[in-house]
Amino acid sequence: MPMPASAKQFFTLQEVAEILSLHPETVRRYCARGDLPAIKAGGPSGSHEWRIRADWLDKWGVDNLYDPRGGADGYRKR
Repeated sequence: MPMPASAKQFFTLQEVAEILSLHPETVRRYCARGDLPAIKAGGPSGSHEWRIRADWLDKWGVDNLYDPRGGADGYRKR
């Protein structure tokens, strides 16, 4: 039985790109610059891929994503 998405602890670049509606290369650049907290995980073959923890992504989204509607109270942040 597959693990529910809410129980997933780490996401790939592609998964994060889909969640945020961004291009995977943009997410990769955010990780490489340190703008988006991530780790590089790899196997014995030497290939390393970025992984983003779900709780890191949640916090980053709250701190960095802009809502043009101004959020729940209806006021715009400027």
